[in-house]
Amino acid sequence: MRKIISYFIFITMCMAAHAQMHSYSTNFTYSLKNFVDTIPIEIADNQIFVTGTVNGHPYRFCIDTGSSQGTIYDNAPFSGLRSLGNVVSQDAAGRSDTVGVVQLPQFTIGKLTVTGYVASVFHSTLTRSYDAILGFDLFNKGLCCKIDTRHKRMILTDRRDFFDGEKGYALHYTLKWWVPYVMVSPFKRHYDEALFDTGSPILYTMNKERFDEHAYKSKNVNSQVAARVKGNMTIGNIGAEHTSEVAFLKLNRLKWDDFSFLNVNAVTTQGTSRIGASLLNYGAVVINGFRRYIRFLPYTEGDSTEVNNKAVTTAYVPTSSGRAAVGVILPESPDYQAGLRQGDIILSIDGHPINTFTEFQQYPLTKGMTHRLFVWSKEGRNKEVIIRR
Repeated sequence: MRKIISYFIFITMCMAAHAQMHSYSTNFTYSLKNFVDTIPIEIADNQIFVTGTVNGHPYRFCIDTGSSQGTIYDNAPFSGLRSLGNVVSQDAAGRSDTVGVVQLPQFTIGKLTVTGYVASVFHSTLTRSYDAILGFDLFNKGLCCKIDTRHKRMILTDRRDFFDGEKGYALHYTLKWWVPYVMVSPFKRHYDEALFDTGSPILYTMNKERFDEHAYKSKNVNSQVAARVKGNMTIGNIGAEHTSEVAFLKLNRLKWDDFSFLNVNAVTTQGTSRIGASLLNYGAVVINGFRRYIRFLPYTEGDSTEVNNKAVTTAYVPTSSGRAAVGVILPESPDYQAGLRQGDIILSIDGHPINTFTEFQQYPLTKGMTHRLFVWSKEGRNKEVIIRR
C-alpha cells in the first residue's frame, strides 16, 4: 500500500554570517585526491539517497542541493556530535530561526571518507525516511558529480574536466546563500531564477511574487493559470508557509537552456522558485563544482520531452499546534466536492484519532479506497467527509 497524500517538504539552508555564531565553512576534508568513484543510489518519492557508514554502521543520507550545508534532526541516531554554536537559517517556507550547528562524526560514502562535516540541527515532528542530509557544500568544496537515476548511480570525482565530454544542455549557476541558482524560462520571453534543489520532489515551483510580476506584463502568462485559490502548501524545516494566494499553473513548456519540458503542471510558493529532483526522471545531471555549471543529459533523443505530470488538487500542512490541516484545495477537485475545505483540521480517519501531523503522514490512505475523515472546520463545527483515493 502506498500513501498518496499530496504534501511538500522543501528544504533550503540559507546561511548568514552572524557575530559570535557559526558561519558557512567548507573546512571539512576528503580522504581521496585525483579519484573517481561510482556510488549506488536509491530513488524513492523523487528523492535521492546514498548509504553512508559511521563507525561501521550504515545510515541513509539524502542528497539535497538546496541545502547549503548538512542537516540533521534532534532525534538523529548519531553519537559523537560536536557542538559548534548556532546559525541563522531560513527555510523553504520563508521562515527564519536560530538553530544549532554540530560537526558530524567521520563518515564514508563509497570509497570517500569525509571528516569534519557540519550540519544544522532542527526540531521536527515530521516523519522522514533518512538519517541526515548532505548539502551543496560537498560540491562547493571541490567535487564534480553525475547523478543518473536510470542506472541508479552517482559518479563522484575531484577531476574538474572528467565530465567535459558529456553531451547535454548546460546552465551556469550563481551561488546565493551557498546554493546554486539557474535561469530557466517558464513562459516565452520570460525568465525565472530558480534554485536547483534535489531536496524538492517537484519539477518546478515558482515564487509567487515573481509570478505576479510576469503575469502583470503578459496575457500569455495569465492564459496558463489553471486556478487561483487561498491556501498554503509548502512545509519548511521551521514550519508551514503563511496562508496566501496559490496559483496552479499549466505551463505549455518549461525551458532549461534549449531543452523544453512540455505541458508541466506547477504551483507557486512563498519561498524561492525551484527546479526539483523530478528533473532526474527525464535525464541525468552533471554538477561541476569547479566551473559552476549544471548540465542536463536527456534520456531521450530530441530537444524536448512530454511531462504531463499529475496536478496537485489537495495539500496538507501542519498547524502551529502540530495538527494536520488542509492547506489548499481546488474547488473542482473530488475532495472539494466531497465537502473538504481549506483550513479543515483532521481529527480522525476511519475512526482512528489523528492528533499530530506525523500520525496523519503515517496513516495508510490507499489508492482506490474510500476513507472517512472527521474534521473540525474553520467555521467551528465538526463534519464528516468521505474521500476516495
